[in-house]
Amino acid sequence: MRFLHTSDWHLGKSLKGRSRIEEHESALSEILDIAQREKIDSVLITGDIFDSQAPPPEADRLAFNFFSRLRELGITGVVIAGNHDHPKRLAAIRDVLKLLDIHVRPYPARPSDGGMIEIDSKGEKARIAVLPFLTAGKIEDATTLMGPEVERYQAYSERISAMCGVLTESFSSTTINMLLAHMYVDGCETSRSEREIHIAKPYAVSPQRFPSTAHYIALGHLHRPQEISAPSPTLYAGSILQLDFGEREQKKRVVIIDAHPGKPATIESYPLTSGRQLTEVNCTLPELQARAETFGNDWLRVTLKVDKPLPGIGDTVREIAPDTLEVRLEYPRAESAPFEAAGSNPIELFSQFYQQRWAAEPPQEITKLFGTLYEEALLTDATD
Repeated sequence: MRFLHTSDWHLGKSLKGRSRIEEHESALSEILDIAQREKIDSVLITGDIFDSQAPPPEADRLAFNFFSRLRELGITGVVIAGNHDHPKRLAAIRDVLKLLDIHVRPYPARPSDGGMIEIDSKGEKARIAVLPFLTAGKIEDATTLMGPEVERYQAYSERISAMCGVLTESFSSTTINMLLAHMYVDGCETSRSEREIHIAKPYAVSPQRFPSTAHYIALGHLHRPQEISAPSPTLYAGSILQLDFGEREQKKRVVIIDAHPGKPATIESYPLTSGRQLTEVNCTLPELQARAETFGNDWLRVTLKVDKPLPGIGDTVREIAPDTLEVRLEYPRAESAPFEAAGSNPIELFSQFYQQRWAAEPPQEITKLFGTLYEEALLTDATD
């Protein structure tokens, strides 16, 4: 049987206020083309389909169109919840997607209650153990469901490891054995675009605690594509777009697994070319003007070398390079001196502070805004 592993779509995510819907649509279309061309039997999606627990309608449209297209191609799907997905929301659509042969697992469950999915194709049987994301606060409830053999474990990572053991107990030499999980594996490389709270202790799980009986362990959660040294072949597929500038220069992919009972799996990465690249630019204003035609449709983060802060420079940069999402200034900074106020007029004090901090007069609109906020603060103070 042939499987395609993809993960961390984050449908509905924007970048500095710019929509990525068209890029996501293109990437999902590319994945479907690969699945059809490579005669995939099942697509494995290891969480974070959506970027938020209440995604916009456009994100729903992309996801459901993808699943509908899988059905048209005769390809099954297995989906587990990630830390960005709302498990109750996935549970609400689980039965509908089952009609499309898409197996959705929002919550951890014992193998007999849905934690093990069996797929038959081409005379072979695949056993797919699934472990959706669990917060540290929910781990005790989940391990109670798994049975008393897990309850003795105290640490989050130990309980997750034990749950993997329970889920994969029925792996055998006569089946194709897969484990899907959304988790943080200790020692792996992050991209700084993941939620920091979920890529730190106590969430780090030792890769050496994974079973040795799996043909392939498909992981989601980390956005950087990477392979892990573990008892069984273990890979993060990574996100399908460069989601933030921490992912710039990363080559996105899907993973295809060719597996048969009793034999090692063949694993190959297939690059994804859809989506716009995120590019870091560090230069002077004249250099930016000279290079403007070379950026294509890349999203840019520009660090501009200047002598001192310049009001309105961001607008100038975007006139030259309209796809600039963020402008940073790099200039010589004198050692900070204590602010010495002269006078008592709040507007004058603000102007003095701004000039000392930015070596420039504050723009008129900023001074006006400060005056408005100051008056509102006085009024609020008077009414308390």
